Amino acid sequence: MQEDFLPHDVWNELVEAAVKRIVGTGDLDGFLAWFSDEVNRQRLLARLPLEAGKTKALAVQLGRSLWGATPAPHNGFRPQPLPKPSRNAPCFCGSGLKYKHCCARFSTLPAISSDDLWPAVLDALPQRDCRQLVAVGRAPVESLIDAAHESKFLGDTRKAIGFLEPMFASTLAGTGHQYGRALSLLCDLYGDAGWSRKKAELIERIVAEAPRSELRSLAFQRMAILCIERGDRDGAWEAFRQAQRDTPGDPLIALLEIHLLMAEHQPERARESARVWRKRLGKRNAEENDRVIAFLTAAAQDPHRAMAATFNEATGGAGQRLLEALPNIVKRPLPRYEVAAVPALDPSGELGAGIARQLRGMGIAEEDVREFAPELLEQARSLAHGDGSPDEVSDATSDAHLTLQAPERLRVLEADWHAIYSPGKPFSINEVPRQAEFPWDPNEEDAWMGFLDRHPEAFDSIDVLDDLATAVELHPMRSSAGFREAMQVPLVERGVRILEQAFGEAGPSGNLYLEWADARNRPVLRCLARAQFQAMEQEHVERAQYLAERLIALNPSDSHGMRTSLMNIYLRAGDDEGAVLLASSYEDDMFPELPYGRVLALVRLGRMDEASEAAQLAVNRLPEVRRHLMRERARQPRIDPYGVALGSKEQAWLYRDEMRDLWVGEPEAMALLRHTRPSTGTDDG
Repeated sequence: MQEDFLPHDVWNELVEAAVKRIVGTGDLDGFLAWFSDEVNRQRLLARLPLEAGKTKALAVQLGRSLWGATPAPHNGFRPQPLPKPSRNAPCFCGSGLKYKHCCARFSTLPAISSDDLWPAVLDALPQRDCRQLVAVGRAPVESLIDAAHESKFLGDTRKAIGFLEPMFASTLAGTGHQYGRALSLLCDLYGDAGWSRKKAELIERIVAEAPRSELRSLAFQRMAILCIERGDRDGAWEAFRQAQRDTPGDPLIALLEIHLLMAEHQPERARESARVWRKRLGKRNAEENDRVIAFLTAAAQDPHRAMAATFNEATGGAGQRLLEALPNIVKRPLPRYEVAAVPALDPSGELGAGIARQLRGMGIAEEDVREFAPELLEQARSLAHGDGSPDEVSDATSDAHLTLQAPERLRVLEADWHAIYSPGKPFSINEVPRQAEFPWDPNEEDAWMGFLDRHPEAFDSIDVLDDLATAVELHPMRSSAGFREAMQVPLVERGVRILEQAFGEAGPSGNLYLEWADARNRPVLRCLARAQFQAMEQEHVERAQYLAERLIALNPSDSHGMRTSLMNIYLRAGDDEGAVLLASSYEDDMFPELPYGRVLALVRLGRMDEASEAAQLAVNRLPEVRRHLMRERARQPRIDPYGVALGSKEQAWLYRDEMRDLWVGEPEAMALLRHTRPSTGTDDG
């Protein structure tokens, strides 16, 4: 009947408009007159002819049903169904006929539920009135959740929060399943708004105040995720156990356990957990478990991909097409790149224009070219004049200036790719471009994924692999457990393999360098750096060490600061000779890992005179690090996500957090540091 009366979307808009009018008035006759006129107008617009009498009769009948079902303010937000007239009474539509001969024939119209109208009521109310209504518990929880979802979809995060917050005011409104759903959505909304502290305080209050229930279990689950994000593994597992005690059969507990294991980079344990949970939940044969069991089945095979697919789904499918394409690139043979010599860097003449051309050819945005080309030019001149750091760089770079040159077919393809892929390249060692266009917008993603679908050979291009790895860094779920491993590692590792094949065919790589100052070398050097970072994240230390050594060998100026990671790897592996040798290549380094790591290595080698001299240099250069290493406890300062200043308390705290355990394990080193004070004239705070 509804589709014959009005199209579905028009009917929904009409209902929303009607509810808004009912909420704002107590005049039934005025409303029915408006509704009848509006129905007639919409039917004319939809080109649905119907005799005038029948249209009016049906409109009045539907208008009365809407009026009676709407929980409006004039009736205390309760439905107020209108009485049906007796059969012989005049019909309420104004036709002049008896009711039995007129609108009674529409008495079988589908009933309109007030629950279905609550979201429209909430949307029509002013925000303050809406909060009061929610606070007194008059609105159904399901309707509040629906209204919050709708506001979230429309981008009005604050309004969505307003629908849910009153449920968790000073007194909890309830603790059942629906309240758990509301809590989960509210936590997501707090995250969208950037209110991490408010989210944490809500979760902590609920686990403290709520009785054993689904609500408290869900709060403990959220607390486990918060603990993982803070690096508190023990706290995460304790919250997990609390959640499991509250709802031992909850399928969400299975998902949480796998999430925690993946956050700890334990994919094998995650696989086994998935198998156990799948068997346990499969015995229940509950239809609502089907999606969870599907995830567990996937996680038992490849937990990284299963996690990434879940996170992609959470963002509307963004990234899923790329994830599904990645297995095929492993099967592709490696393309043959050439290690090609290029003209020496010329600090005068065409160098500046050449660098700008390179940047544009790499897809870097024009505004970045204008702003940063001078900086890159200065780096190139520095290398050419032989005043780079370390001292060996100038001599080494004079032997050969090389770049990896793609086959001709790929160079043509790369030009087409850059015309489609809009975010561009990061500048310098940044992970993402400044003010990059969002590559996961559905239209943007469709454009560049369509290109990859048509040209799978694009996965042979280091340039394209670099852009795709950067796109992963721009994904909303980039920091989620297992996401980079599934989405980024296959890309950067392919880039590394292409590099290794090319250098293997070029012969001994003793004095072969890929200078960072040449923009053409940056995609492959970024691949190496990202692969090393991922190896460290997954605790594949031997792989991380190899990649760090490889990157420094190719680019001795070490633009990525890879020497800091390598120094700590050497020290933890007990390779003190390697640590001393590395530090000697960067004598004036302002990263604490090098000067302080050298001290620790020399002490462990028993070379105390050298250690004492190195300690004095380290303390003079970075006194704040010494102070932080000496303290039994140190409060974490606010860490700027965009970087920390050299010599700052933030830098010192980060080093202490990473390496103090090794220092404490070497009493002689700690004693030496304790007795080494900054020289006269050095700031000791």
